[in-house]
Amino acid sequence: MRKGKNIPRINCIGVLVVDALSGPLPQYPVPRKHPQEVTKSIRFAAGGGAANTASALARMGLQTGVFSTVGDDSNGSFLLKELNQAGVDTRGVRTVSDTTTPFTFVGVHPDGDRTFIHTPGTNLKFNRRDINLESLFTAGFILYNDCWVLPQLDGKPGAGILAEAQRRGIKTALDECWGLGPKRETLETMLPYCDYFLPSVDDLRVIYPGMKPRDMIKHILRFGVKTVVLKMGKTGCLVATEDDCMQVRGLPAKVVDTTGAGDCWNAGFLAALAHGEDVPAAALIGHACAAYCIEYVGGSSGIPVYSRVVKRAGKLR
Repeated sequence: MRKGKNIPRINCIGVLVVDALSGPLPQYPVPRKHPQEVTKSIRFAAGGGAANTASALARMGLQTGVFSTVGDDSNGSFLLKELNQAGVDTRGVRTVSDTTTPFTFVGVHPDGDRTFIHTPGTNLKFNRRDINLESLFTAGFILYNDCWVLPQLDGKPGAGILAEAQRRGIKTALDECWGLGPKRETLETMLPYCDYFLPSVDDLRVIYPGMKPRDMIKHILRFGVKTVVLKMGKTGCLVATEDDCMQVRGLPAKVVDTTGAGDCWNAGFLAALAHGEDVPAAALIGHACAAYCIEYVGGSSGIPVYSRVVKRAGKLR
């Protein structure tokens, strides 16, 4: 296991969103029939894939930065403050004045599941020119968090960034988010430049209807992805390379809010790889990080230091 200064930095490309999390929300209001719904609490927090993963990494004690955009408004200022307080390097975040900071109302339902009302804001215009590539490439790992949310960066532009990162010897990872709707061609354009692909099985079912999880993995590996980790909720995940496929079971947790669970899984997985763990062990540590996440409200507020995450994973190792 690597220690101290030998642990590589992890940079995240993706979206930054102000989340307003309200719950428990049994149902949404209906005009003139049920015009108001009362919840017990509301919490404002930094959200979006890049924010959740980077914040979780920083809380675990790793060096991490985000590369994204926010609007020149109070929500943008709030996001930068929250991320800086968590220990995230925000020098890669560009503030733009011609649109708003992304915002999401998150309805947290009694079972911990969520539904969203989203305003994309700067996400619709975020493009390669907004990224200082030399700063991005200071990392040992780069995670492209939010495929299908960034229409001007997804596909060929994002593939170009990942390809250049690989050329420089940087490990690349890709995750997706339902966002503006799963698009098969966009995703498959980026897959050849991924060392690690970390998708949700539920989202992939939309672009690969009728395929079983292991068939999805076989298809994805044909694009040259080195390792596929198919996240499957509470049942765990499938970890696959060209030579092997195994299931890594999830960890028990008291579900409060599942917001950010996949993003925090990514943080635990990449933190473990940065510490020198192999992929199956890293998947377990990803499960532990996600378990901590869903026991609290918000995308990363429950994540402790790395040693505690490892200890929780170690119970099943």
